[in-house]
Amino acid sequence: NYLSKMCLLRMRHAAFKMCKMAKEQGCTVIVCGSDATDHDVEYFAEGGDFVINGEGEVTLGELLDDLSGRAQLGLAGIRGLSWPDGNGAARQTEPRPVMADLDVMPFPAWDKVDIARYRGIWLKRHGRFSMNMATTRGCPYHCNWCAKPIWGQRYNSRSPQNVVEELGWLKDLYQPDHIWFADDIMGIKTGWVQEFAELVEKRGVRTPFKSLNRPDLLLKSDTIPALKRAGCEVCWMGAESGSQKILDAMEKGTTVGQIYEARRRLQDVGIKVGFFLQFGYPGETWDDIEKTIQMVKDCKPDDIGISVSYPLPGTKFYERVRNELGDKQNWEDSDDLAMLYQGPYPTEFYRKLHKILHKEFRRRLALQELSGVLDKPWQIGRKDLRHFGRIALNSVTLPFDQQSLRRLERQSRIS
Repeated sequence: NYLSKMCLLRMRHAAFKMCKMAKEQGCTVIVCGSDATDHDVEYFAEGGDFVINGEGEVTLGELLDDLSGRAQLGLAGIRGLSWPDGNGAARQTEPRPVMADLDVMPFPAWDKVDIARYRGIWLKRHGRFSMNMATTRGCPYHCNWCAKPIWGQRYNSRSPQNVVEELGWLKDLYQPDHIWFADDIMGIKTGWVQEFAELVEKRGVRTPFKSLNRPDLLLKSDTIPALKRAGCEVCWMGAESGSQKILDAMEKGTTVGQIYEARRRLQDVGIKVGFFLQFGYPGETWDDIEKTIQMVKDCKPDDIGISVSYPLPGTKFYERVRNELGDKQNWEDSDDLAMLYQGPYPTEFYRKLHKILHKEFRRRLALQELSGVLDKPWQIGRKDLRHFGRIALNSVTLPFDQQSLRRLERQSRIS
């Protein structure tokens, strides 16, 4: 979700290319999304005719009605819309209020997708078929590095009844093996998860799922057991840092202790845990980094996602480091990891840190897998041998990577 809010240059250039291709075919080009909302003029220069700012469904419907002649609204009367003014700038109407009642929305048009092909790719790559759902829009929390160009600070949720109805609908039509709930945070409202679990059990539509949750919310009442009853298989948390100093500077509103406790309780009920980690926030020291590394060693998450602080337009963090930004203000792709401002350490340091943490993480998982395989040595195949061979090689090179990281740390401190 963090990556979906930043503009990766590869994706922006792909969008520009599609704009031009559509214009060559005589199409009217309408663009919607976080990056277009922040940079509408750039999209107009590449062939876009209109940009929908913020939440798009109602605005798109009104725009299509006006363009087709079904209604004479006039562009100026359509909220949440931008179009070129003819002088290299944009005309923009008033923002559109976000929808509070999300239950009025129809379910996604999966019938427009080649489901057989989609399912086949999933089965080939992952051995099971997964589909996406969303139960909410927006986020009410104040992490000062997180951009909210679509919904702002507002948060609205579908009812548990409506979500379970969609889950049953998907199960009847497409039989997914797994669901990814793509919310920024699932189940913020008190009692939502518990009611959802009860309805899932009542309807008999329990499906393994992955969700994103906050550690402090997970610790409320019986939220974690309810997630398990509902079918939660993997829970990702925005842990970010093992240093309380950094969490406070980010205005996360969570504590390191809550991360540890949420991990423990999730593990107790058999839910796997993923940690999102973020390095390079202003003021972070080597001591803070070591606390994060120690948190990963102590909590032993089942998966990790590592990033460095990324200045997103419209955030407090962006305004804080704006004068430090250079010519490069976007990553090329999600593996870029370039520091876009004058962070505590240079880009090379964080790329090395990323490499080391993943090596240590994979080595721990491999040792766990190896203990299980050795119990049944007759089942060891060539694929297992290659896998453990790569892990062994990583283990040999890991100390050299660690020495290199410390050298980079000392050099940065001296300079």
